[in-house]
Amino acid sequence: MIIGSKERLPILASDREEKFPVLPLRTGVLFPGMMLTIQVGRHDNLLLIEQSKSGKKQFIASYSPPRYSESEPAPIHQVGVLAVVRDIRPGPGNSEIVTIEGIKRIVISKIVQTKPYIVAAANYLQPHDKASRNVQVKMDEVMSVVKEITGLDPTYSPEQLNVLKMNRDEHSLAADMVASTYHFPLEAKQDLLETVNLELRFERLLNYLNAELSRVVTAHNINANVQKNIEEEQKRHFLRQQLHEIRKLLGEDFAEEKEAARIRNIIKNTPNMPPEVVARGTIEADRLSQLSTASAEYGVTKNYLDWLLALPWGKCKPEDYSMSEVEKVLSTEYYGPVSLKEQILQRLSVRKLLGGVNEGPTLCLIGAHGTGIAAIAKAIAKAMGKEFIRISVGGISEVSEIKGMPRTFLGAMPGKIIRALRDAGTCDPVMLIEDIDYFNIENDSSVNMALLEAIDNRVNSRFLDNYIGVPFDLSKVVFICSVRSYEEIPEQFIPRFEIIELPGYIEKEKIVITKRYIIPKLLKKHGITKTELKFTDRILARIINHYTMEAGLLGLSQQLEKICRKVALEKVSKRRKSWSMTERNLETYLGPPVYIPEKAEIQPEIGIAAGLAWTGAGGDLMFIEGLKMKGEGQIFTTGSLGEVMKESIQAAYSYVRSKADMLGIDFGDFSDFDVHIHFPSGAIPKDGPSAGVTVCLVIASVMAERPIRNDIAMTGEITLRGKVLSVGGIKEKVSAAFRAGIYNVAIPKENQKDLKDLPKEILRKTKFTLIERVDDLFELCLLDFTPSSYTLEKIFQEEIKKAKKKKPRATKSKTKAAKPKSKK
Repeated sequence: MIIGSKERLPILASDREEKFPVLPLRTGVLFPGMMLTIQVGRHDNLLLIEQSKSGKKQFIASYSPPRYSESEPAPIHQVGVLAVVRDIRPGPGNSEIVTIEGIKRIVISKIVQTKPYIVAAANYLQPHDKASRNVQVKMDEVMSVVKEITGLDPTYSPEQLNVLKMNRDEHSLAADMVASTYHFPLEAKQDLLETVNLELRFERLLNYLNAELSRVVTAHNINANVQKNIEEEQKRHFLRQQLHEIRKLLGEDFAEEKEAARIRNIIKNTPNMPPEVVARGTIEADRLSQLSTASAEYGVTKNYLDWLLALPWGKCKPEDYSMSEVEKVLSTEYYGPVSLKEQILQRLSVRKLLGGVNEGPTLCLIGAHGTGIAAIAKAIAKAMGKEFIRISVGGISEVSEIKGMPRTFLGAMPGKIIRALRDAGTCDPVMLIEDIDYFNIENDSSVNMALLEAIDNRVNSRFLDNYIGVPFDLSKVVFICSVRSYEEIPEQFIPRFEIIELPGYIEKEKIVITKRYIIPKLLKKHGITKTELKFTDRILARIINHYTMEAGLLGLSQQLEKICRKVALEKVSKRRKSWSMTERNLETYLGPPVYIPEKAEIQPEIGIAAGLAWTGAGGDLMFIEGLKMKGEGQIFTTGSLGEVMKESIQAAYSYVRSKADMLGIDFGDFSDFDVHIHFPSGAIPKDGPSAGVTVCLVIASVMAERPIRNDIAMTGEITLRGKVLSVGGIKEKVSAAFRAGIYNVAIPKENQKDLKDLPKEILRKTKFTLIERVDDLFELCLLDFTPSSYTLEKIFQEEIKKAKKKKPRATKSKTKAAKPKSKK
């Protein structure tokens, strides 16, 4: 197959066509006047070379692009070069290395035969016209470009430029010489071979030369940059070696290089270290090796690397704990509500199923000091087999204290979270964060968000400390926060917290916890044995009631510690060998009682009722007093009351006025008398609606002049319609009544479910009255109260309903119902 030329060819007119053998060229293009060395391996081509080796028999050398299979004849270009063989040498295998020389261009018209090799009929081309001035100008441009290429690329011999200058008058030969010598694509060379017109050939030759020049310039720049870098590296290495020899002569010990090598070894041998940490550590170690130990930057870099390598990257303990064992440990180490333990077991079950990752909200425990928050956190850590960390964030007001300070600042160091993990040596400890209520007093939202970024399980898998500079995974840390009350939790934290309230301990629970946990720990701490110092339940109850007023056990522990210190002094002085606390000698160790518990009144009185209150110290008995006096129908309140409590008093007063008929109160009394309500302990602020039923009873008592039972305590919120609503802290309130010797308690009916949390002893001895309306409380607590008018009023209303159905009997029923009222 013949590949036709794209150009119009000036074929020399002739009467006959000459026939020549054709040698297809795959690896090069032969130009007239040029030599080309090729490797011939095909049988038909070897036969052609064998017949032409004398150098006298001519053949056509035509470029054959590699687009055919071995079984098909090779396609050849229409324009080739008439050539002769100049040299033959044996090649590898059965091939031969042949050097051929081109004589002149020739045009193949048709293929005559293909066996034993290709034979084609061909025509000669017309001779070139005289070169024009444009050809001479382009020849000069070619020479200029060739000079540039030769100067930049060492692969081109400078002699080629000289040879080209010697043949600059032979324009066609010079163009063919450049096309043959320089590294053009084979298709480009064939294009130049087929271009017979000199002016067009030089134009295309310039285009190809400019492309080659661009390639050569790019390669030269790359090589120059590489050479420059190599020279700089060699220079640094040479100077480093000189410095090494100088320091060696001065007797220096190369401490920075040894330290850098040690750090690289630690990085290499530390498993589970993230790739970004490895990269940062390697860079800093290389910098350290270049610094002098006397420079300030050396100390900063060394300190940073110490922190980076000391962190527990990927050091986690397996989640192989069993839930039965966890439940057993929680029951042994912590004495508290069963519901709290169940919630913790549920959270740990989810964590175990997820392979140690926390997906839910952060646990927040609300309770007063000494209510066992730290104890439950320690129990969780022990049950899971994790390290326990306890940190306080109280007083923190800057982001840098949470997320660290950048290394560029003097005295910079990581934040509190990262420092705690470094001390723990593991990336999955149980971390108790205390004093959230004292955190960020100025309420700077950026500080709140910094802490939330650390403890929020949604985003803390890549927590970025400003000092460390690379993310640290906090998603496996079990964060537990603690706060005293719900109102003191920062606003940004509430949506991401699972809040669990820890109720205060009652007296019975305090005694059990003290004997089981606190006393053995204090005895061991002070070097006293169990047989040397003994406490009875009665003595512990006296200390709880007369020397402490708290919901937790912190104050009780401090009082017992005072006793232990005095006993330790007596033991060292060898005054006694055993001690037993009694009511007689208790004041010797603790002094006179600090608190006097409230007790029930000796007899019923008008205008005084026992209310139940919940405070930060637990449940308390509060006697609410009231009296009436001549006035203008006003109501006065004293006792440091809050707005909610004042509104509750006003609602109670209005309800009593609405029930004046039922209570037997003259309506004129409400305008002729003032009522004064007083809450004791005026120095202590009080607020809340739970004293509503008690206040209502006191107002009814003073206005109706009926005494109130002294053996009953009550709590509940009231509405203007007389309904009693549920309140909180039932467990603590009932326990306060029990301590005061009051075994009758009135509570809202809706709070019946809260009685299950009370100890069995209180449930057995206390009688509970569930009230839905205040009217029930009047009948229960007011002495000499018979709601006859109330009963007649109900009868009266029923008779009216009957009268609507039976009109003749309506007047009689109404008259009969009114007679008892007129007699009264």
